Amino acid sequence: MSAPPWLDDEPWLRQLLHALLDSQEKPRTRAVTRRIKRSTTPALFAFDEDTEYRWQLVERLADEHGLFEIRYDPRRAPHQERYDNAQLRLRANAEPLLRDWLERPRVDPVQAQWQAALDSHHQVFLDGGTALLETRPCLPGRSPAEMVAAFARLPALLGQGRLGQDLTLRELSARAFHGDSKFLDARADLLARLFGPRAAAIPARPLLLTAWAPAAFQHLLIVENQDSFLRLVERPPEATALLYSGGFRASAARLNSEHTRFAYLPGSDADHFQRHWLDPNRCAMFWGDLDYAGLGILAALRQSLPHLRAWRPGYRPMLEALLNGDGHTPEQARKHGQTDPGQTGCDYTDQHLLPALRVHGRFLDQEGFSVG
Repeated sequence: MSAPPWLDDEPWLRQLLHALLDSQEKPRTRAVTRRIKRSTTPALFAFDEDTEYRWQLVERLADEHGLFEIRYDPRRAPHQERYDNAQLRLRANAEPLLRDWLERPRVDPVQAQWQAALDSHHQVFLDGGTALLETRPCLPGRSPAEMVAAFARLPALLGQGRLGQDLTLRELSARAFHGDSKFLDARADLLARLFGPRAAAIPARPLLLTAWAPAAFQHLLIVENQDSFLRLVERPPEATALLYSGGFRASAARLNSEHTRFAYLPGSDADHFQRHWLDPNRCAMFWGDLDYAGLGILAALRQSLPHLRAWRPGYRPMLEALLNGDGHTPEQARKHGQTDPGQTGCDYTDQHLLPALRVHGRFLDQEGFSVG
């Protein structure tokens, strides 16, 4: 519905409509209203003008266009104008039409705060801050101005590591974002848009793994949980090196990258392990919890170690216990959010372990089983 042509000739009326829209944009718990008084609408009390005609225009906006409803004051005195102290109540569905007439598109107040904050820092960012405006990354309790200022600090922090080395992503995050070291973990794309090649220069966080590696080992066994790993170190399988994966920490594609670091338990032959642990001709096995998350780790690890298989001596007694009615439901162990990994590429897992989980709907943790 187009604005009535006479609206442009009545600036006082446009001012009244703007006032209603201003109230609509403010935080409130009630409908937007406006009292018609000399102080709020002086044009209707300028009696040297045609105030009766002016009020008729207000009534037309209510009756013909449905912008608001008019509630007259039943207690007005006989000598008062009939619209004196009347109340205009803006209809809830009138806002889009009113914005169209007044050419005032809705502005997201939070977006406006981000834009205002970027106006002071846009020169810091390669894209002028567009990526921040689009994604609006937030921390609870922090304003857009604080968030933009934190991102604007990052270039100054690059190169401040010891011995001339750049800070890692976790170090940058903790120093810029109020001690939160993990805030930037999943925001590599955002940093690339904001800082370009400088973001690419941020060193990858080393992957730290614990290993027990006897001399001349022939097999590699990766263990999901710490207690089971340490029990196996006490009574290790013959000629087998043990690697503690720490849940998903070792599942990243960078497992076999230059950024992987090892902490070796006493009795380990570190040099031999470093040279041979990725050898595809050596048997590589994984043992973890008998649940979807544990077998998901196996599937993820196979991206770096395609020859990795489920360790049958560990999983066989767990499978037998599951088939005999043992195990906990996902809800009992707060594992209801786990996702079936589907096909892992390991025959024993895909043909025996996963089908059993799907049929019985229960899980088992590896700490309940001693092997060796």
